[in-house]
Amino acid sequence: MLQNDAVRTLQYDSEIRVAQQPSPSEPRVYDSHISITSQPRPETPRIPLPIATVTGSRTFIPLSGYDCLADLPSVHIEQTFELNEALTAVSSENRYVVRSPLNDAIFAASESSTEKNRLVWGAGRPFQMHLLDKTHQEALVFRKKLALGSLCCQPKSLEIWIPPGNVLGRVVQSPTFMQPEFFIEDESTGQPIFCVEGPANSGFCCFCLPRECYFKIHSGGNMRASIDHKWLASKSQYTTNIYFSDPKLTAKERALILGSAFLLEYLYFQTRF
Repeated sequence: MLQNDAVRTLQYDSEIRVAQQPSPSEPRVYDSHISITSQPRPETPRIPLPIATVTGSRTFIPLSGYDCLADLPSVHIEQTFELNEALTAVSSENRYVVRSPLNDAIFAASESSTEKNRLVWGAGRPFQMHLLDKTHQEALVFRKKLALGSLCCQPKSLEIWIPPGNVLGRVVQSPTFMQPEFFIEDESTGQPIFCVEGPANSGFCCFCLPRECYFKIHSGGNMRASIDHKWLASKSQYTTNIYFSDPKLTAKERALILGSAFLLEYLYFQTRF
């Protein structure tokens, strides 16, 4: 499917249907004085997610789009590839499917970026990543600012948002040279809650990491989760996998860890600079 047609088409994957997002333009800011003639309408209530059963042990009702991450032992991020990108080597807006251990589609993720930024900045481009749940509603939004992928001394960051416009937290790179290190910060407190560490002695360049590598996520000296990038022989592609080793992680914390996995995907595993 050509990327120009993606805005007007629907993609189907298992139980999930994805509507592509409109043009990635920023909200308009009015500099002049304007008169407000009507009050804003209240937000349309979200369609409730289906009741979920976790491994037959208990049943819970998801309250928000990312609540479906609760109690999952792991999630797996698979990238879908565009035909025009494979034939022309021109980078298009990336699309991913986030799956559960049972291979169910939890989220469909669609990048929103400009063609100019993709062509000039490559994997370091700014973008918004929209994650839609099984009710076809936006559950999470990841926002990344411009940061050149080949310069590790330039900190990278990614913000995790939930509709209608609230920040859950952010992932910020630590200025290290020999080992990739990131901090996951909670927006409500502004304090780091997790540390993400990559392979030791990986070098100064962001592309010194092998295609298959491992990141550990810890807090207070305790292992909480891990992220790895491995070759999946059954599908003949690489996947980014998140393993939640601490079952007490909340759905919010899991959503923040999911955001960090997407940041690592762009920093280390994209093919173009």
